[in-house]
Amino acid sequence: MQRRTGLWRGTLPAGWLAGLALFGLSCSAPVHEFTHKDVDMSFYQRVGVIPFRSMTADAFAGEKFTSAFTTALLSSRKFEVVDPGIFATALKQIAGARIPEDSLTPEQLKKIGETAGVQGIFIGSVAQYDMMATGAGPFPVITVDARFIDVATGTVVWTASASDRGGPKTPIIGVGEVHTLGELADGLSRKMIGTMK
Repeated sequence: MQRRTGLWRGTLPAGWLAGLALFGLSCSAPVHEFTHKDVDMSFYQRVGVIPFRSMTADAFAGEKFTSAFTTALLSSRKFEVVDPGIFATALKQIAGARIPEDSLTPEQLKKIGETAGVQGIFIGSVAQYDMMATGAGPFPVITVDARFIDVATGTVVWTASASDRGGPKTPIIGVGEVHTLGELADGLSRKMIGTMK
């Protein structure tokens, strides 16, 4: 019996232009996203999240972003998210004490899916999670990537990468500023998950 998966098939002055370009850059962080052309996201009802790997000097950056990402997933109501403790137990049973992150084999993914009762798994890494010194004061900066993997096939069905910083989001200083890494992680997580259709 074949296993079912989610895969099935006027002009403006130059000064104004420069100002608008800078304003646009400060207002939104682009999310570079890819979705498999044959994916049916409605198939994925229950998912798990492997803690994001930290590639920064902050060893806990991955855990911190994972918390924000999981909260954003729950808020989106796109999926039922397995309790982190239950999912961690399933991972440990299949992959051992150290989660191998990118080196999970297709067989391990299938077993994790069966044990945790999930159709897909989120996995990712945090490349930057810092407070950046600027003339206006320190502002948070985050760079992250995430992937969603179909456990039955091992196929990456969605991936997204994004980088954003805090600071003024409008030309009026102080309006719309994000001052903490937690706030920035929450917003960036929502933007990334928002690209999943």
